[in-house]
Amino acid sequence: ISEHFGLRPFMVRFYNELFDRVFGEYQAQGVVMGKDGYLFEQNYLLAASGQDYLGLDSISRLVSDLQLIEQDLAKQGKQLLVCLAPGKGSFFPDKMPDEYRYNGSIGRNYPDFVRELIAEKIPLFNVQDWFLKMKATAPYPLYPKTGIHWSSYGEYLVADSLIKQVSALSQKPLPTLRLTRIEQDNTPRDRDDDIELGMNLLRNLPDFKMAYPKFEIKPLSKGKKAPKVLVIGDSFYYGMYNWGMMQHVFEGGEFWYYNHERLVPGKETTFIEDFSDYAAEVRQFDVVILLLTEANLTRFGFGMQQAYLRKKP
Repeated sequence: ISEHFGLRPFMVRFYNELFDRVFGEYQAQGVVMGKDGYLFEQNYLLAASGQDYLGLDSISRLVSDLQLIEQDLAKQGKQLLVCLAPGKGSFFPDKMPDEYRYNGSIGRNYPDFVRELIAEKIPLFNVQDWFLKMKATAPYPLYPKTGIHWSSYGEYLVADSLIKQVSALSQKPLPTLRLTRIEQDNTPRDRDDDIELGMNLLRNLPDFKMAYPKFEIKPLSKGKKAPKVLVIGDSFYYGMYNWGMMQHVFEGGEFWYYNHERLVPGKETTFIEDFSDYAAEVRQFDVVILLLTEANLTRFGFGMQQAYLRKKP
């Protein structure tokens, strides 16, 4: 009866709205309201403030293990690329609640991981740094107000750049994106208000105008062979996966979501834990991309290092 009575969707939203307006509490786990109506998830605030800091020793060990994988892949003509997606707390530090402001008394994962990756000469696409540098001059928002992922416009920029970097790294051609137009909308589309949708409220929270690129994918010329790409990452890659990055650009590639679910277009989901030889599975690909946001640096690699190094080549 509780699950199926006719007014249930309305009553759930009413319940959530009541707790928000009367008690200032959100029923969506981990959601924090920042200044001026900006929504955050708590783990992004912890990352920006250093409250989830691993310590330099742990960070060095994780990166050193990843370097061993990078060197092993390089011996076989394979490439590894780390892509650091931005965190909303670091992108909007002025909108974070005061209790999450970084005071400089402790370290933070992001700058230490960047330093270690550069020191170990592991190829790095630092999207957080890139977004912060162009934040003031970007023609459209790179991050939404009520969502947790990069905006649809920001995702397009990342996808375009990621394709070029993988092509340069592998020295093989890839299909390219060609922008045809940009639509703007005062109502968020796609994932641009995913936190708000998860809150399941009666009212619509105020947003700002967002941009939605429309693009074509230019395929490779006949006879040219693209590299086979594996992406091991979090939900920041899901948007690209959903619009067909694996089918139309990284053709024949796979997305290992949190290094747990094996997502291959057109096939049923299987699980990484079922591999008998993890390293052998990884070595099937020409380029391996480790893509994760700042809030997931506490899980850097998602266990990739342990799984790969457990079995020797």
